Amino acid sequence: MQMRNGSSELAKLIFKNSADEETLKRLLISNYSETDLAAYLHSKEPLLGRAAGFALRLVGSSKAIPALVDALKNSDRGTRFNAEYALWEIWSHSGDDAVDVMLENGKDLLKNEAYQQAVECFTAVIETDPNFAEGYNQRAIAYFMLEEWSKAIRDCKRTISLNPNHFGAFAGMGHVYVRLGKMDEALAAYKQALVINPNLVSIAEAVLRLRARTQSE
Repeated sequence: MQMRNGSSELAKLIFKNSADEETLKRLLISNYSETDLAAYLHSKEPLLGRAAGFALRLVGSSKAIPALVDALKNSDRGTRFNAEYALWEIWSHSGDDAVDVMLENGKDLLKNEAYQQAVECFTAVIETDPNFAEGYNQRAIAYFMLEEWSKAIRDCKRTISLNPNHFGAFAGMGHVYVRLGKMDEALAAYKQALVINPNLVSIAEAVLRLRARTQSE
């Protein structure tokens, strides 16, 4: 039975069960369709939009991506934040549990600064699922840390070809172009990241710095 009576029920459900994520997931799936949650993102009630974004982080699939991308431009900051968080979560799931475990292992290697091992782990992800965009994005990060710029650019471009909404890959490509001294390309990449996700404050600041730098030269 669908619960369609607005923000109070959804927010209450999340609040009461926030300590038990698995139970919360089951309750969300039982009581709300993904279509309903995606529609709630555009509610005039900020609390409902925020709750919907939080719920989609837990139970959303690729079907919710268009609505979540639109929600990155929502007038409510909390809804925008939860939509971005949900997108990253959805992008990190390939549909294959074994691949997802490898991806998380690679991320742990990145955190521990084991960059070459991370490259090898993400390469295994890509070889197992060549159409999983996040495998390329994470490997691009590892290549960036190893200062292997051409490989990082290659993986950013592959990420974007598979997931045109991947603002993180556009931002990462901008960072690489800055390191290569290609400021026009960096600006173009940064701007595209901001077109998709205007909430990237550090990228907006990078654009301002680059513009000031190019104007002074």
